[in-house]
Amino acid sequence: MRNFLRKAAGVITVLFTAAVTFAGCADMRNAGTAKEDGTTKIKPAPASFSISGISKHGNVTLDAGFDDMKKNNVEVGDIITVYVGDNEYDVPVGTSYTDADSGKMICRFDLEDNRVVLAVNMGSFAAEAGIGEKQATEEEPGYKWDIKIPTVKLVLKEKRGYADEYSARNLTRTNGRGDYAALTDEEFANFRAVSVAGMKENLLYRSSTPLDSDIKRNEYVMAAMEKAGIKTVVNLGDSVEAMKSFASYAGSYYSKCNIINPEMEYDFESAEFAERVRDSVLFITGNEGPYLIHCKEGKDRTGILCAVLECFAGAPADDVINDYMISYYNFYNVRKSDAAYGIILNNNLIKTLNELFDVDDIRTAKLKAEAEEYLLSAGLTENDLNALREILIK
Repeated sequence: MRNFLRKAAGVITVLFTAAVTFAGCADMRNAGTAKEDGTTKIKPAPASFSISGISKHGNVTLDAGFDDMKKNNVEVGDIITVYVGDNEYDVPVGTSYTDADSGKMICRFDLEDNRVVLAVNMGSFAAEAGIGEKQATEEEPGYKWDIKIPTVKLVLKEKRGYADEYSARNLTRTNGRGDYAALTDEEFANFRAVSVAGMKENLLYRSSTPLDSDIKRNEYVMAAMEKAGIKTVVNLGDSVEAMKSFASYAGSYYSKCNIINPEMEYDFESAEFAERVRDSVLFITGNEGPYLIHCKEGKDRTGILCAVLECFAGAPADDVINDYMISYYNFYNVRKSDAAYGIILNNNLIKTLNELFDVDDIRTAKLKAEAEEYLLSAGLTENDLNALREILIK
């Protein structure tokens, strides 16, 4: 994953597109630099933006809209350099906070409000960049920011430098069965047995939600899980209350299964995630299979938990990768030959497992041993692992 955060002291000037001076700024074009052919390359003019607000979580809204960015040749999919005081940061331009990895910076084009926001996914841009300090107050909304740096400067660093990654993070799908004529009903529902080397066949299944009708696949999942004879369910996406509130729950085949609701979040490196993994494993070992793991789409939270269990069973990296990426084919028709395939694989699965297992690359690591160590660190005992081996491994 490309590292977008770079700091360097002493830089406070920003450069934008050549021959364009931002409205309200003086003509501050630099003298230019010599090119190999003897001509002069004019550096773009700088643009400065004031800070119009800072949210509770430290997202910094600039006094600028999309048109201001476009005047300076900046669009979604570009990479810009943001100068804040004496620091500089290389930041991708996207439309949502999750267009960057957790803990990474993003320049977000807020499509709903036509505002440009500097943010950190699961963090505070204002605090990290030293723009201000948040103080608690008795008055609503209960906080205020002491702004120390009221303006920032921006420059286009790389045109379309983030375009492929942005596209991979913003794949589109439909919810119409007719749009997936090439898929079976089970594939459309992202329902399948986890079939990797080392794991017993037709024991562990994964899928999208059998309950929530939002993505129009639940009825297909419900039929598939009944056909597979599922007896135990790990529902990573819903609380008990939310699960029982779905109209499809009461009296269903699903409702008669043994069910745990760990309410797993997306912060895969957190202690809370490890605890949910532990709870899920203990529930599996304490109940009869076949087992179903699902969240909403069955690709992210479900994908990582299944990957850990696959590694534990002794599956090679290629098997783990192939199973994970099937979901992206089922939902988005992503194929191995597509540029998005490698970006999704590296950003989502490989990076996450590298962090969980503390390895450089899962493709060269001893995955079985690493998974065992991770599960022990999550709070499971050797006896727990022996029980899991007895259930999962051939």
